[in-house]
Amino acid sequence: MKKIFLLSLLSVLILSAFSQISSSNIEILAKINITRIAEDAIDEDGADDNFDDLYLAPWWPRWWFLYKEVRTEVFPGGAIVYCLGNGWHWCSIRLRDVINVSSVRGVDSETIDATYQDMIEKSEEQAAGGEYQGSITKKIAYPDPDRDGKESYLLFQMKWDYDPINPYNGKAEIIISKTDNLGF
Repeated sequence: MKKIFLLSLLSVLILSAFSQISSSNIEILAKINITRIAEDAIDEDGADDNFDDLYLAPWWPRWWFLYKEVRTEVFPGGAIVYCLGNGWHWCSIRLRDVINVSSVRGVDSETIDATYQDMIEKSEEQAAGGEYQGSITKKIAYPDPDRDGKESYLLFQMKWDYDPINPYNGKAEIIISKTDNLGF
């Protein structure tokens, strides 16, 4: 009898969790891919493997985190960011240029940009501590005017893979989505 009760309780919990997750409305707002190349990408035969205009002074410090050139390709629903060489530019993009602001009324663009930048900084701190691959998830809860003030969430999910020799080389992907339920 105990086993039947436990099995029925377990099935009720699983169905409850499934119904909460399946009723959640998730909308992907942006997908951002970041490629960072701070070091010279020239192979032994002198050919540039990645970019023709990548130039690095041999005396530039290895720990430098600013880039010579930042290229962005913004398209509906996302962006690609290329950060090349050592220089004087931040490897960043303003999310208000990528995300349709009308879809996230109730959250100011500075909060969204600050969350994005915080994730980049945390990944760099973890890489400096020896974690060259990882992921970070952050959420912003806000009263959604499109849902009569009910709470909605912006979910930021970041995965990165940085070079162990120079963590300022590597790739990262950030997916920003909007949901009305986190499955709790």
